[in-house]
Amino acid sequence: MSVEQKRAYNKLKHDLEPWRNLIVHLDSVISWEKNYYPAIIAVTISAFYLLLWALDMSTVTTLALAGLFSLALDYIYPSVSRFLFSPDNWNGNQEEQFERVCTQLCYLKAALSGWYEYLFSAKERKSTLFVTIMSLTLLTLAWIGTILNNLLLMYMITMVMCLYPGVLQKNMLYKVKEYFGLVVNSKFQKLREKNKKSD
Repeated sequence: MSVEQKRAYNKLKHDLEPWRNLIVHLDSVISWEKNYYPAIIAVTISAFYLLLWALDMSTVTTLALAGLFSLALDYIYPSVSRFLFSPDNWNGNQEEQFERVCTQLCYLKAALSGWYEYLFSAKERKSTLFVTIMSLTLLTLAWIGTILNNLLLMYMITMVMCLYPGVLQKNMLYKVKEYFGLVVNSKFQKLREKNKKSD
């Protein structure tokens, strides 16, 4: 880590200090430390979006209520957390997990700012190419938004974003790839044996 990255990490860690217990518990759920956590994530997200669908609120109302909820949580949680989580129960493993989450958030922030700088430096260097690519991307997003219900689209994006860390943690992509590789290989093997018998 460079000095600037270390400074950003220390600032982020300090800012998130009041939320550390909640962050550690959320990280445990998102990384699927227990086998039933994916079901909890799926049910929670589905119930939330089902509620949004049933209430059928306008976008402005939804954003206003989300802002109000965030404001109330930010105001109430630090006081309530003292009763929910005892400081004596905080141990070295939790501190290590909290530091790991802070490090990942720092890397994510650096990656996003790097992409932002790259995009806008590309705008200055190759403005025609930048405008063309951005226009095509935005038109594609607009087209996807017209053919899919926006709430359904947000539901799918939220579900993928919340399940993806656990999928990575458990190497599910590798396991799926390995399983399909075995299935395809066994099919080819059977086909070869069948061709040998017919010859």
